[in-house]
Amino acid sequence: MRGPPNVGSMSELSVDGAVGQGDTDSSVAFLKRSALYDEAGVSFREFRKTLTPRYTVVWSHLALGYLGLGGVALGIVLTVDLVAPWVRILGGAVGVGFCLAYIQLFFHEAAHYNVAPGRERNDRLANLWIGAIHGLEIRAYRIVHFEHHRRLGTTMDTERSYFDPLNMRFFAEALVGVKAWKVLARRERVTATNDAQSRSPDAWRQRLYAAIIHMGIVGGATAMGQYALALAWMLGTLSILPLLVSLRQLLEHRSESAEPTVDYSAQDHGAVNRLFGDGPLASTFGGAGFNRHLLHHWEPQISYTRLRELEAYLRRTGAADELQARQSTYLQAFWSLISW
Repeated sequence: MRGPPNVGSMSELSVDGAVGQGDTDSSVAFLKRSALYDEAGVSFREFRKTLTPRYTVVWSHLALGYLGLGGVALGIVLTVDLVAPWVRILGGAVGVGFCLAYIQLFFHEAAHYNVAPGRERNDRLANLWIGAIHGLEIRAYRIVHFEHHRRLGTTMDTERSYFDPLNMRFFAEALVGVKAWKVLARRERVTATNDAQSRSPDAWRQRLYAAIIHMGIVGGATAMGQYALALAWMLGTLSILPLLVSLRQLLEHRSESAEPTVDYSAQDHGAVNRLFGDGPLASTFGGAGFNRHLLHHWEPQISYTRLRELEAYLRRTGAADELQARQSTYLQAFWSLISW
């Protein structure tokens, strides 16, 4: 049945049964699936059937992350006689951290079963190609992440970097590892309620793999006299990566009206989501669909490889003005939220 474009309240949120009907996100409350029709009269439910994952796109994008990581390492080595050591170390650290943050974004896609057909294959490949370098196990991460979908904006949110104001303390805590420690501790508390998954040997195995990978790279670089590479890798992994991950989440979810003195672990922050477009920064810093995070929170089971088409469809419906009101860039969000 076809009808006019319209918008309404969100009525459901479903991720393969894990995030179920009745779990709502007020930041996308203007979208109601049953009321959405585009200019040609195509219903959302009809259009939704065409949005199947493009797995080759996922893996080509992930490969670019590893190519970038290798390119950064090679650049540090090859510029030994061209660039001052401190520039190679600091610039290399930013490059390493940025590439690792980009690669980690695809673990989120795997949490929604969208990196490969078949759940077991999806999880196995995610642990091997993404989780191993980050010390993450997909089943344990999925527990934490699905709670984020259910609890966004509340004191119970399990991914809460946006609870903190964007100020010098935020940067300092991220750079010295405090935020990373808080994230890990929170994940342990959340997953501890599910003994079968959180205490699986797989979770500890993934951490061991990550330790071997990074210690091997640092140790190998040191043994070959590539001290700038060793230092850049350590700084990129331990400081820049946690900073970028925390900053990205804050820019996606923190409200411009949030008070820096309010403890949002005790008072609800409110659900906030933004659209960031397709520029070079948005497509890398917000890769794997994070640049359209608002749409992901509305339809989390849709592969990021189809979110551009979803946005184009919605801009042909009565939701167009609401989407435009939530349009921003990462830089615009940064300057609107920063408080020195």
